[in-house]
Amino acid sequence: MTVRRRAWIALGIAAVVTLLLVGLAGRGKLPDVSTARVTRQTLEYWISTNGTVEPIDPFVLRAHFDTFVTRVLAVDGQAVKRGQLLAVLDSSAAAAQLAQARHSLLAAQRRLQNAQAGGPPDQVAQLKSDLTKARATRNRLAAKQKELEKLVEQEAATRDELAQNGLQLKQAQANLAYWEQKQQDMARQTQFDASAARLEIEQARARISDLSQQVASARVVAPVDGTVYALPVKVGDYVHVGDPLVSVTDLRHMRVRAYVDEVDLGSLGANQRVEIQWDGLPGRTWHGRTEVIPKQVVPYQGRRVGEVLCSVDSADAKLLPNTNVDVQILVARHSGTLALPRSAVQGEGNDRYVYLVQGDRLRRRPVQVGIASTEMLEIVRGLREGDRVALPGAANLQNGLRIHPLEVQ
Repeated sequence: MTVRRRAWIALGIAAVVTLLLVGLAGRGKLPDVSTARVTRQTLEYWISTNGTVEPIDPFVLRAHFDTFVTRVLAVDGQAVKRGQLLAVLDSSAAAAQLAQARHSLLAAQRRLQNAQAGGPPDQVAQLKSDLTKARATRNRLAAKQKELEKLVEQEAATRDELAQNGLQLKQAQANLAYWEQKQQDMARQTQFDASAARLEIEQARARISDLSQQVASARVVAPVDGTVYALPVKVGDYVHVGDPLVSVTDLRHMRVRAYVDEVDLGSLGANQRVEIQWDGLPGRTWHGRTEVIPKQVVPYQGRRVGEVLCSVDSADAKLLPNTNVDVQILVARHSGTLALPRSAVQGEGNDRYVYLVQGDRLRRRPVQVGIASTEMLEIVRGLREGDRVALPGAANLQNGLRIHPLEVQ
């Protein structure tokens, strides 16, 4: 090979190296931009909020009368059986009143019997005897008066005898009228006494029923198999009517009252999946379903919320009433949908867009989005599976910008 040919080869190699170096130098000036591919995924949209645990079927046993607590046999959190004695109240005063009410009932029943018989037996018998005597006397004198009238006509009796008998007859008639009036008065009185006795009997029976319930309620027993979840009283406490004594429920089936912000209420529906977590037992998750969707918005701790009732299964009875819990509600789940990292989509409302990577340039592309998970956003329109989209970083993304795209795993 001649010297001239070797020189030309050397010059060619130098030119190629120069061009490569220039190209590499030019490439190094382009900003590095991370990118992500549009992929198909299953996205879930959860609403996160807080809530309060409530028993579904609470049995709050309350005092039926004012009295003292004499015994407490249960403890908070204790599993109990139906009919098990939990506490005892002082029922001595109620028992004494019950005995008096029963005595009053018997007395009223006797008064009713007397009234229905026409009056007290001794008075009825005396009145009957007096009437019989008065009627017999009147009849005897009336008969004698007629006989004397005939004798006077026959001049066998004097007119003085007739007048004297007439006076006695008038007195007998007045006496008979008196006892007949007495009989009518007694009949009216017995009707009044019967009505009064029936009212007293009704009142006495109502009082006996009420006092019997009070005496029976002094023995506070579990109404169902369950767990004592509230026990606000102790021995010696004085309780009033309506005061709670013991609360029992089945902790295996609970309700959570979730406080959902007004902006999220439109996404709610019945029978949506719910997950509950409680700081009292970290790492545990309880599952349930939405049941009652709110019909109104109420203020709550500075927020505008709807109160969503959720049924929750707690087979081990570890989720306790009145505790504050974290609530997540699954409101949407889309399988096989196009998705991108949330950071890749810019804009707000209906003006959402991405920067599509075409070669080494960015092209602004409007998109329509759907639901969002914690990290990903559903792409409803504007992109296809496999499209490459720029992610925000140090570079100021803009339409037409040349970049050095970096694939993010």
